[in-house]
Amino acid sequence: MERRKFLQNTIQTGIALSIPLPLSAFQSNGHKKLRIGLVADVHQDTIHDGYERLKYFMDDMNERQPDFLIQLGDFALPHKYNEPFLDIWNSYKHPTYHVLGNHDMDDGFTKEETMAWWGMKERYYSFDSNGFHFVVLDGNKKGAPWIGYIDEEQQEWLKQDLAGTKSPTIIVCHQSLEREHDWGVTNGDQIRSIIGQANMDDNKAKVIACLSGHHHEDYVRVINTIPYIQINSMSYKSLGDGKYSNIRFPKHIEHAHPILKLTFPYRDPLYTMLTIDPEDHTIHIEGCSTVYISPSPKEAGLDDEGKITSTITERNIKY
Repeated sequence: MERRKFLQNTIQTGIALSIPLPLSAFQSNGHKKLRIGLVADVHQDTIHDGYERLKYFMDDMNERQPDFLIQLGDFALPHKYNEPFLDIWNSYKHPTYHVLGNHDMDDGFTKEETMAWWGMKERYYSFDSNGFHFVVLDGNKKGAPWIGYIDEEQQEWLKQDLAGTKSPTIIVCHQSLEREHDWGVTNGDQIRSIIGQANMDDNKAKVIACLSGHHHEDYVRVINTIPYIQINSMSYKSLGDGKYSNIRFPKHIEHAHPILKLTFPYRDPLYTMLTIDPEDHTIHIEGCSTVYISPSPKEAGLDDEGKITSTITERNIKY
């Protein structure tokens, strides 16, 4: 399928959603629109065609030239055979940013090893682009039966970082900050309290949105006027057990990727372009949609009640 045709089709199938948030007191200060290429949960070490999926994304980004790229974690492990995959990512001529995911320390690798291989200097950090401030958090400490906790050192740093900026801010974390009882950051309520205090102290919505991956879902939840945006996986939906296990691919592929049978792979790669418009105070999420490689969840007998989808929905979010 031609890339441009695929994108046009997926945008047409997206559903525009405007979330009624109050306009902030931020002025545009003459800044232009900020465009971000965004991808979540590629899972190069689970999916059999991660290289091709990432290349598809990078070819499109090289054509469209957003200001920078972010990958939201569960990206690729520092195995030597993954070097061509990382080379594709590193080929982008503009800035690229990494977020650590819980599976980026699989196979016995440490955070330090993965970070060094990626070229990621700090496990949490912040940066500025075109009048906007971005905060990247590390939610990969065990705080419950799962890995999802933001430590006290990082919490104190976050307070200071938010206090030190006057710019509209987007917080990025692999695990969601609004699902502390459902595989998200288990102390998400504490982080939301820090965000709320920062917004209150500044007398305006300093933090305008939070982005996450991890859950392989597609939704926006608004808490205290802040949208928590969940970006779907580039590659698949996983249910985490063998109840819906299916063999879809030739034996050599299934043998090399033993977790693949526990997933519902997407036929095409899912990703998005996020555009922030300082003039009309809008965050636009570009729509993208595909189908499952059969059997789909429905064909496998799973009644998902619409919660499982091979889509990134088009949305317009006011801030």
